[in-house]
Amino acid sequence: MCVKMRRFLIFVFFFFVGISTGLLKGQTPENWDFPEKYDSLVVFLSDSLDDILDVKIKVKEKRIGTTMAMRPSFFSVFKKPEKRTYVLCINNREDFSGILFRDVPHEARIGLVAHELMHVRDYQARGFGGIVERGWQYLSKSGKHKFEHEIDQMVIDAGFGFFLYYWSAYVLEESDVDEKYREFKRRVYMNPKKILTELNKLGEIEVM
Repeated sequence: MCVKMRRFLIFVFFFFVGISTGLLKGQTPENWDFPEKYDSLVVFLSDSLDDILDVKIKVKEKRIGTTMAMRPSFFSVFKKPEKRTYVLCINNREDFSGILFRDVPHEARIGLVAHELMHVRDYQARGFGGIVERGWQYLSKSGKHKFEHEIDQMVIDAGFGFFLYYWSAYVLEESDVDEKYREFKRRVYMNPKKILTELNKLGEIEVM
C-alpha cells in the first residue's frame, strides 16, 4: 500500500470513527495525568478502554532507549492492581537514533499510545508474580518478541489495529531511523503485513 493511499484511508477511518464516538465532546480520564496537548488523542483512545479509566497513569519525559514505554512505578509492583500507578515515559533524547514522539504523525501516535495502554491492561490482569514474569520474559529475545506480539494483538482486538499498522509502517518504511533501530522494531513487534493479516482475520480489512 503506497504512502498516500495509506494516509488517505487512515484519514477517512479516523474522521468517521471520531464522529461516531463524539471525539470532541469527551474528557481526559481524571486519573490519566497527560499533558493538555495530548487531550484529543487520549480522549479518543479512552472511549474504548473503560476497564482502565480508573487506573492512575502519569507521563514523564526522560532519556530512554525507545520512543515511549509504559512501566509500573517501583512500589506499584508490590500493590494490588487497583492501587497501582503507571508511568508513561516519553523519550526526550535529542541524540536518539529512533523516532521522538513529537515527530510521529498523528495517526501513528494513536497506534503507539494504544500499544502502551495495552501494557497497562496486561499488567492490571496480573498479580506480583505475573508482573515479575513479564520482566523476566523481556530479558530474552524470544520472550520479548512473544510479549510484544501479545500486546500488539491486544491493540488489534481493542479496535486500534489500523492505527497500529500505520505506526509500524511509518517506522519501518517511511521514517529516517538508523537500520539498527529499524531491525529492532522488525524483530520484536508485529510488522505491517502481520497486522494486516490479523485485521483480515477479524474482517476489518480485506488483504488481497
